[in-house]
Amino acid sequence: MYKSLSIPFLGWASIQTHYRQDRGSRWGHTRGRLTEHVWQMPLWYWDVTVHGRGKSYRELTGLPPMSIDWILDEFDSSFNDLAIASLRYHMDYSVCVCPDERRAKYEDLIDRLSERDPLFTEEELTILYPPGRKREDDYEQLPDGSYRRRPSTPEQQAVFDVSRERTAAYDERIRQARHDFVDIMRELWS
Repeated sequence: MYKSLSIPFLGWASIQTHYRQDRGSRWGHTRGRLTEHVWQMPLWYWDVTVHGRGKSYRELTGLPPMSIDWILDEFDSSFNDLAIASLRYHMDYSVCVCPDERRAKYEDLIDRLSERDPLFTEEELTILYPPGRKREDDYEQLPDGSYRRRPSTPEQQAVFDVSRERTAAYDERIRQARHDFVDIMRELWS
């Protein structure tokens, strides 16, 4: 016999028949896969197990708070976070075992999907915004009284060119990481 009961705000409990061939202590305390407290105790011919409230999958995987409306509206910007949370869940919190070779593949994907946008280096920022520069220095006044942004210097243009190349390479790496994630999605079930 096996029965379980939900306990609002606290967790859940189960009771099952204790069979003589079951070995080991009938008393115990452990942590469950959702880091909840699990207490085990005998009750005549049954074993009672009480599970406290565990963490949510979002808390366990480090998924940033986002509503389903945000996910639907901004799916592209949510994709990497959702993929990383799913990989973390299936590595550490799913009821299925994650073998070492699969874990290595998932960790590699997490690292690749976690890569942040390339930023300007300190040297590049010094070229783009030299010390002592004022905002007015970026504009020139036209004869009619309006203002126009001054063209970039050759040094600044070189910084922008390098930045565009760096961003294009980053975009390609992220595109490939997402493609690789889609290729392994069939493995992500519990």
